[in-house]
Amino acid sequence: MNLVSGTFGTPEFLSEEPGIFTWDLATDTVYADSALAILFGLDPAQTVAGLPIIKYLDRIHPDDKPSVAKAISDSVITGNPYRHDYRVFDRSGQIVAVAAFGRCFRDEAGNPSHYAGIVFPTNDHTPQDELLAHCTAALKIAQSSGLQTTADALESILKELAKPMPADPAPIH
Repeated sequence: MNLVSGTFGTPEFLSEEPGIFTWDLATDTVYADSALAILFGLDPAQTVAGLPIIKYLDRIHPDDKPSVAKAISDSVITGNPYRHDYRVFDRSGQIVAVAAFGRCFRDEAGNPSHYAGIVFPTNDHTPQDELLAHCTAALKIAQSSGLQTTADALESILKELAKPMPADPAPIH
């Protein structure tokens, strides 16, 4: 079974699979499988050989980067497990919602040495869709009740929700 060359499974198959990684903190090298490469829009051969963590961070949606970085940092410092939902850009620049779980491991002296985890696609756009539906319903109620200030505020929210997310991923080399 050669997942890198695609002998087993198509990229579509792999894109639904969770990706597994190990980060060697001393060398700042993340070793990951093909599924993670596909999720993050990276080259599978490079992820298997190892890439610096910044290559993965560059693929995270800009609005999610600060919270992801803090959560990882906290996990490395405390040793507590990491669990976070965020968005990444795949190779085509499409946004993919993911959930990540990880943990930092320490050497015999108690120093952080390796970080391992799993990331899987959630494709969960339900909260945004539900928010849009609720705001639309509330707008209709506000308009029919003559609550113009509320209707104006809801129209502003709906305009913001309609804006596309910035698809400004880092170039892939």
